[in-house]
Amino acid sequence: MLTPAAQFLTYAEAVALYSQLKDADVDALVKTCGPPSFPFGDGLFYQLLIEEADVPQAQALVEAFEQQRATPPVLRCPRCRAEGAAPLPRPAWWRRLYYVGTVLHKCPQCGAEFPV
Repeated sequence: MLTPAAQFLTYAEAVALYSQLKDADVDALVKTCGPPSFPFGDGLFYQLLIEEADVPQAQALVEAFEQQRATPPVLRCPRCRAEGAAPLPRPAWWRRLYYVGTVLHKCPQCGAEFPV
């Protein structure tokens, strides 16, 4: 019987976890789940189903994948690749208008300003 190993994944995450499970010789099935896309399409998210017998073998791999998925990526400057960029406290009005929906960050090393 199939049991869900991971749910509500994006397509890229589902493919990455599927390939990791396949490398570990665990057969998995990728299936859509979640709310349907407009108007009556497949689900917006994906889930991986595995056999109950393969759960102990895949459990450590799935937990490591979920841990990696839960930790936010390190923010790096696109120019010098330095870490530690901080949000600008109050950018100019035209920058707030131009970069609406994003947050401007400033690199402490090279001074580059970039949206995230």
